[in-house]
Amino acid sequence: MNVGATLKNGLVAGVFAMASLPVMAGENAVITLKSLDGTVVLTGELQGFEAGYYNLLVAGVGLISVAEDLVTCQSDSLDCDTLLERS
Repeated sequence: MNVGATLKNGLVAGVFAMASLPVMAGENAVITLKSLDGTVVLTGELQGFEAGYYNLLVAGVGLISVAEDLVTCQSDSLDCDTLLERS
């Protein structure tokens, strides 16, 4: 077996693996949910979005579910509108 080809294949596989990391990291992105009147703000790690509810892991509180129609979503690393479309 050609050592050069093996190294090349390994490098290509590594590049593809690295390219997929942002997608995997996005699943647990940090988001901020704000109530529509702005009086409640929750920031935590998004655990998922299902059936119109954000599942958010909030430090010191734990896992909570918040209805999407009660809040606005903000994130630097995640497009919240795309998240809603996928549900």
